[in-house]
Amino acid sequence: MIVRPRIGLALPDSDERTAIAAWLAEGGYDSVELPDWPRVEDQLQQSQIQAVIADVALFARPDEVVSLVRRMGANRPLLLLGDSGRLPVSARSEWSLLPRPLEGNAVTLAIGLALAEGRPARRFRRKRVAPIPASAHGMAATVRETSAGGVGLELTGPRAVTLPPYFKLRIPHFGVHVLVKRAWTTQGNARASRCGGTVEGDLPDASRPWVDFVREAREPKRW
Repeated sequence: MIVRPRIGLALPDSDERTAIAAWLAEGGYDSVELPDWPRVEDQLQQSQIQAVIADVALFARPDEVVSLVRRMGANRPLLLLGDSGRLPVSARSEWSLLPRPLEGNAVTLAIGLALAEGRPARRFRRKRVAPIPASAHGMAATVRETSAGGVGLELTGPRAVTLPPYFKLRIPHFGVHVLVKRAWTTQGNARASRCGGTVEGDLPDASRPWVDFVREAREPKRW
């Protein structure tokens, strides 16, 4: 039996919790509602969740964020929503930020990449990018999210696409050619699937290193 990762939703807004829970379910995840601190503490002690999405507004003081990270342990990522100005600068490598307004694809991609990278790889800031054409294992793909250590892709085709455990990713416009270790795959709809993985390194025929691509790739326009 396949065990679906369980994601804690420490979000006081019930409408936002419901929307994110629906997106996660579609992406292959289960969610646990954690609208208050007692439930967060209880679930962390039971080790029943693999990651937490939390609203910054839930924290009365900046040091409470650091305390939560410590209680989550070594391999449970924390994704935060809200004003980053309320977070302690000295520890910002310990979590990822999801910008509002939220989009379903962005949430599931961010969770998948967070689980793939774990910690301490989360010192790399994740960045949503405007769609970039690419090829993964010779199949058409679109880069949707990047970090210095990982990538989130969308693949389209007449049937569900599952990439091999290791595959080559080419982004011709940027001269990128890297080896990727697949970490997760979800089926979005009948003609599209999503995949995330960790970038193992540049391949010999790459004309530009991955880290330069991540720096240069543009984020989506906000209207």
